[in-house]
Amino acid sequence: MKIVLSIASIMLVALGAVLLFERPAYAYADPGSGLLAIQAAGSALVAAGWYLRHKIYLLFHRGELKSRHEDLPSAQIGEDSSNT
Repeated sequence: MKIVLSIASIMLVALGAVLLFERPAYAYADPGSGLLAIQAAGSALVAAGWYLRHKIYLLFHRGELKSRHEDLPSAQIGEDSSNT
């Protein structure tokens, strides 16, 4: 876990340096280019959420799932409740 945090902090410092020391680009970027980047980032977030939806659900409903299993009646061998 410490390795991940150290790598994340290094990446954050590098990103800050890139943004702080940017050079002017003598090129034309139309508004559609920025919109394409936003759409790609949004699509990646939605895809990650869809892929991890079960784990996200378990994260927010952890205690609720345990109580559901405790409330369910257990089946007993030899009893048939449909004929009563």
